[in-house]
Amino acid sequence: MNGRRLGATALGLLAGAAGFGVLLLVGYLLYLRLWGDSPLALAIIIFVFGLPGLYAGWILGMLVFSAVRGADDGGSEAA
Repeated sequence: MNGRRLGATALGLLAGAAGFGVLLLVGYLLYLRLWGDSPLALAIIIFVFGLPGLYAGWILGMLVFSAVRGADDGGSEAA
């Protein structure tokens, strides 16, 4: 594993975690605003915002990884 791929992996993981965290934070703020004391509502909010957060984090992480890593053959042509 070369340095460029390692850096791309680290930045991709960081971006994916940030995307996941932002959606969970939005869900948690909604929970605090509307149902501040219901454990069932918290579980539903975590499910409703967590699953799309995982997907958004994965997509964002893959985009960042691909952008930082670049082409495998060293070419810069777009297909």
